[in-house]
Amino acid sequence: MIKRSTNGLLSAVNNPSLPILETTRDVDMHITQSSTPRTNEICIKLLPLWSYIWHAIRELSGDDAYERYIAQHVINYPNTPPLARKDFFLYRQQQKWNGIQRCC
Repeated sequence: MIKRSTNGLLSAVNNPSLPILETTRDVDMHITQSSTPRTNEICIKLLPLWSYIWHAIRELSGDDAYERYIAQHVINYPNTPPLARKDFFLYRQQQKWNGIQRCC
């Protein structure tokens, strides 16, 4: 049964010990206050591992190819402007698919 609480809010739970969370900010604040420091320490320690895994996946899939191109371009050709992202990927696609596409 839904009842109106003393502060005018509607509530389906009739337990005054439970927190009243009206906004997402209230929810975030409650989670931050109720989470244990040990859980936070574990999450913080895992961040470098997750970051390393994410970078490895991006490098293996070629997702970071443009960032690597920009880094190399700045070092090797500092006086010329680099290709735009769209032009770079178009150039890479043409390199990949032009010519003979067989093994033998």
